[in-house]
Amino acid sequence: MVYRTSAFGLLALTLLVSGVSVSASQRMTGVRESQVNDGINIRRDTQLLAQRGNVNENKWFAGVLQSCTRVAKSVKCSVVVRSTEDLTAYVFCGAYNVTRLFDIYGNVYPCVQIQIGNQKSEGDGSELSSRFPQGTPVKVILTFNNVSNQVNEFDTLELHFSGGDRTQKEFLRFKNIKLPS
Repeated sequence: MVYRTSAFGLLALTLLVSGVSVSASQRMTGVRESQVNDGINIRRDTQLLAQRGNVNENKWFAGVLQSCTRVAKSVKCSVVVRSTEDLTAYVFCGAYNVTRLFDIYGNVYPCVQIQIGNQKSEGDGSELSSRFPQGTPVKVILTFNNVSNQVNEFDTLELHFSGGDRTQKEFLRFKNIKLPS
């Protein structure tokens, strides 16, 4: 067995040497190592999210807008999403025209392409279904076309999700987005 260097790991190693089983030591401490590690990871993730600028959360997801950059007449935005529980969800792009980028002049740019890992979907009905393991960062890249070269600031980016049965809809909303100069 391999133990991480933690209070539980040291306790378990001590108890193994003294002949007490690991499962007995877990019952004795009342806390499983994974629970301790989950607590540490959640605090670390929250601190990392707080250090970043554009963060949004809903019931199922927390997201950090990493960047938006111009590529010719398009804008690509990268969002790292973490789910609050293990789930499979649809991420909408062109489907239903709900994932959109709003500039500061009131213009709306619908999403035309979405990428999650090596999956890519584009066009009017574009969407992707993806599994989101609890707490695991998943990068979502969105592309918006026909953005004027004069536009360098955006008011809002809305990223829409739906549960596997498509009845429950949620979104992440990011505000005050500036393209790098």
